[in-house]
Amino acid sequence: MPYRPVAAWCSVGILLVFSLFSFLDRQIIALLVDPIKADLGLTDTQLGLLQGLAFALLYAVAGLPIGWAVDRYPRRIILFAGITIWSLASASCGLARNFWQMFASRTFVGVGEASMGPTAVSLISDLFPRDRVATPLGVYSAGFYIGGGVALTVGGWVVSLFAGQATVDFPVFGQLAPWQAVLIATGLPGLLVGLLAFLIYEPRPADHLRRVRAQPDAAKLSAFLRERWRIVTIAYGGFGIAAFVSYAITAWTPTYFIRVFKWTATDVGWTYGLIVGLSGAFGAFAGGVLMDRLYRRGRTDAYFLVAGIASLIATPLFAGAYFVPSPVVALAMLSGGLVMFGATSAGSYSTWQKIAPRAVRGRVTATYILIGAILGSGFGPLSTALVTDYVMRDPLAVGTSIALISGLSFPLMALLFFSGLRLMRELPED
Repeated sequence: MPYRPVAAWCSVGILLVFSLFSFLDRQIIALLVDPIKADLGLTDTQLGLLQGLAFALLYAVAGLPIGWAVDRYPRRIILFAGITIWSLASASCGLARNFWQMFASRTFVGVGEASMGPTAVSLISDLFPRDRVATPLGVYSAGFYIGGGVALTVGGWVVSLFAGQATVDFPVFGQLAPWQAVLIATGLPGLLVGLLAFLIYEPRPADHLRRVRAQPDAAKLSAFLRERWRIVTIAYGGFGIAAFVSYAITAWTPTYFIRVFKWTATDVGWTYGLIVGLSGAFGAFAGGVLMDRLYRRGRTDAYFLVAGIASLIATPLFAGAYFVPSPVVALAMLSGGLVMFGATSAGSYSTWQKIAPRAVRGRVTATYILIGAILGSGFGPLSTALVTDYVMRDPLAVGTSIALISGLSFPLMALLFFSGLRLMRELPED
């Protein structure tokens, strides 16, 4: 397949927009924890379930058939369908009147967003040569952080619009609580954004899809797993733990600043949201560029090497940020930690295109999404809530809970990545 730089980078730009909207709809609830808790009468553990397990439940399960479809069917259609589903589901969260209604809506946000990872990795891997692919995958990964920052910034701005109002007269939907209006206002625009999927350049010819569908799937996947099970296990373990700690941090840090430093949602949106977007995005982009440069110089283990070093540097930054008395210092430490985390994210998606042949890449990525969903969005927010509710027994100790989880997770990640360096170097160039 010929390399077409303009078409390839335009397609990455569209995927970046989709990535941004996916994280906006996924993380906007983190800014609305306390108002939802008050209106629906929920506990921190229930909010942890809504941010984590509710989203992860079908996100994990749906990823496997979606990964299978990505390897065999047009990827633009899969993307469009996914964006439509998660946008409608995100908006429906704003109509929830109790815990179980919101839980059901959050599960369908997960179903739609399960289409993003396998489809984007498969597309970008086909759009770029092997020694140039980490940079665009880093750009795509940057969308997660930009999306998280936008979720906080836009959410804080929208919340400020309705500040002081007991209810909001929202067109079509009638009288709503301000947090409900925020969820609807941020969810519905995705219905229009999804149409951009049909502008993405598809490098796979139709006869390639016919050939893939004619081959037995089980034989291809089982042969791959038999040959590369060691490095696959290390990659799934390291990046799965990264997903776990990422969701633990993302879900509860806004609440930490609101509870401990008495910030408003708008304060958090414009400060922490900006830091998440800029720092994480910079780390993802810079990490991808560094990986490509190291790869071209013969370091074919660059994806694990950069991720491992970044994990070690991130450890004291995240573990210490929640104990300093100044919010400015805490934000500075979190900013540095997010740069390192961004570099780790770039390594994740680059790894799948390196270790998985094209015929099984969608399913290998989808399996990672399954593991990341269970460990990350399933248990990351919930684990923090459980430590806060049942170990610390103090809502104001939520920062200590995040620090404890961070201090244990990052060194384990680094250990796994460094243990896989030799295996990565030994992989053949497909």
